[in-house]
Amino acid sequence: MERIVWPSTSTIAGRDMDILARKNLWAAGLDFKHGTGHGVGSYLNVHEGPQGISRASSCKLVEGMCVSDEPGYYEDGQFGIRIENVIMVQKHPKFENHYMFENLTVAPYCRDLIKKELLSQDTIQFIDNFHQ
Repeated sequence: MERIVWPSTSTIAGRDMDILARKNLWAAGLDFKHGTGHGVGSYLNVHEGPQGISRASSCKLVEGMCVSDEPGYYEDGQFGIRIENVIMVQKHPKFENHYMFENLTVAPYCRDLIKKELLSQDTIQFIDNFHQ
């Protein structure tokens, strides 16, 4: 999610971002049953809105909003994996009238759990840059 860039003049909401988070799983005939993310705010509620990233979230994403980024996959009775980062909507530094997400999470990804042969070179470079 955090590499997405979108026009700030649009009405892009969490439901639009939720589709993007699921596209690779859908292409493999898979899905996850939870929302992709929820609002994170100043009152320390677990799910503080109105913003979120889910099929039900119609709130336009605007600068300063924080949401969790929690795509995942679960095999019933077998295993599950979920990334849980917090990201914030920011103005894009190069593209006028565009937004992007800033990752506020600083915990590294566990490289032992990553199968690099399944990733694009762009994704590998993104992970390497994140770890720096």
